[in-house]
Amino acid sequence: MTATLISLIALFLSGFVIFLGHGLNNILVPSRLASEGISADNIGLIMAMFSVGLLIGGLYVRQLIVRVGHIRLFTASAAIGAISILACYLWLNEWMWAAMRACIGFSIAAITIVTDGWLSERATSETRSRILSINQIVLLSAMFLGSFLINLAPVNDAILYIIGGLVFCAGVVPIALSKVSAPLVDDSPRMPMLELLKVSPAGASSVFMCGLLLGSILSMLAVYAQNQGITGVDVSLLVGAAILGGFVLQFPIGYLADHYNRRTVILCVTLISMVATALIPFSVGLDWFVITLVLVGLSSGIMATLYPLGISESFDRLQQSQMSGAMGSMMIMYAAGGITGPSIAGFIMKHFGDNAFFTMLAVIHGLFAVFIFYRTRVREAIPVDQQETYVAQGASGIMSAELDPRTEYTDTAPALSPAAQTAADMATHHPEQAMDMVMLIAKANPEQVNEVAGAVAAVDGIDVTELYNRLNELTPAQDTELAQSIIAASTEAPAELVSAVFEEAESEDIPELAASMAEAAPEQTLDIIEAATEAVLEDDNPEAIMEIAEAYLSNVSDNLEDMRYADRLADESEQNVTDMVSMIAEKAPEQAMDVAAAAVEAVPESASDVVEALHEHDAIDDLVSDLKDKPTQP
Repeated sequence: MTATLISLIALFLSGFVIFLGHGLNNILVPSRLASEGISADNIGLIMAMFSVGLLIGGLYVRQLIVRVGHIRLFTASAAIGAISILACYLWLNEWMWAAMRACIGFSIAAITIVTDGWLSERATSETRSRILSINQIVLLSAMFLGSFLINLAPVNDAILYIIGGLVFCAGVVPIALSKVSAPLVDDSPRMPMLELLKVSPAGASSVFMCGLLLGSILSMLAVYAQNQGITGVDVSLLVGAAILGGFVLQFPIGYLADHYNRRTVILCVTLISMVATALIPFSVGLDWFVITLVLVGLSSGIMATLYPLGISESFDRLQQSQMSGAMGSMMIMYAAGGITGPSIAGFIMKHFGDNAFFTMLAVIHGLFAVFIFYRTRVREAIPVDQQETYVAQGASGIMSAELDPRTEYTDTAPALSPAAQTAADMATHHPEQAMDMVMLIAKANPEQVNEVAGAVAAVDGIDVTELYNRLNELTPAQDTELAQSIIAASTEAPAELVSAVFEEAESEDIPELAASMAEAAPEQTLDIIEAATEAVLEDDNPEAIMEIAEAYLSNVSDNLEDMRYADRLADESEQNVTDMVSMIAEKAPEQAMDVAAAAVEAVPESASDVVEALHEHDAIDDLVSDLKDKPTQP
């Protein structure tokens, strides 16, 4: 781990320096606009443009990485950030500042995505969480310290803008001088927004609320403070308290989220934040500055945790393969909240007064709490011991999607050897010549025959039966392994090929062979079990049917036990078990009792379907009674 962190020093240093400038810019822009007499509603709209840039960056940065590469995009993004800060000093124009605010949002999004890609490339399953935590600490501390740089000079002085531009440029130096290799670009398809909302309304709305509430606080708190006569270092302390609270509260709330129902935790912390937010104007009015800092840190800290809480709640209900794609939609939800929040806050402050800002936030908290309470009533909670682990992030207001260890998932086969890749390419472009090519490769590299066969069988249009027959003549000693490779790779292996495997296999090997083949090709489970059943019946060995069922059911039970909650709900093993019982009840009714009992014991949730299947095949009445009496899991 130490060696890994040492190799990442340049990345952490670049991130720290750039976010130092980002922290300065976040407090400089609203403070300067307020000092120039710009109305609060226009300030809110200008600050909201940061999230517009963040959204555009999140949508298109990966395409730019493919076109120009990581280092060029990182350098260009830092330059855009520097230009945005310096241009704001040259022209005090609201439209100009809004455009520059969007540009710096794009810059931060691009820098974050590129840096996350580099860090993710260096991280392993064991180190990913720690690298994410360290990266969050680096960004948080930079933003916290950056908010104090505003005290170096008046907000209308060129010095602050020059400092902001300098630190953005300086952030390029560690990356440019380091030996960082360009990582692969993760281009996972984004989950449709409506699908995400349908899967987890509470999770998606929590992410949106984080963007809305946290974006409002980080954008308008400095304006509120100045309007209330809070100046100098005290403004930095207020903004710093908001940032610091977002980091400190990640850990206790994360602990609660892992040990109690997730939506209940969201509801409780939202209510606490609502009360703290509503009390802030009173503490300011009584000049209790320390208490104000505590209330701001508490409310902002809880707002910041709504993002990781929402991600965790959503991941509880998403399949593993959907998580990476869902993060793209989460980013859109977060940015949409970041656009909405400051815009509404500025309007409220202009038309209803400064204190109405916190009243608005408290009301939004209350409405969100009502929605979460409603969701707890209309949908059953996931068992606490089956919830996804909470991952602390988002305290800086920027998401680190690629570093989230829960999204580390690949559903691809291992890289093919040159021989297998050559055969697959030939099968794709010249299928009529593929068989001859496969035979040549198999003769030259007989130890690779199974890999080559699997690579070719995966290509559409290949006659897998002919492939098996020709390769089997060449390597008869590997007939079973060869057939397994072909059947597992082929999306629709012919029934005669499946049957041929069991006809040639030894009778005592059929149960384990059937179980392993069904696990390798789950979409063909019933065909495989049926072929194995017919093979042992032809050998006049019906007792082996129970062995086939037990071997298959043992694998199913073990796999279901290891599955995540959402993956288990989407798994088709329960239906496959029922279909297997139905098939055996038809072909070997005398074995139905033992097979059905074993099926219910391995997959208790299938009990009612198994009973129904036995009824359809006129199975023994006392068997049905026995199965009905067996306990089932809720």
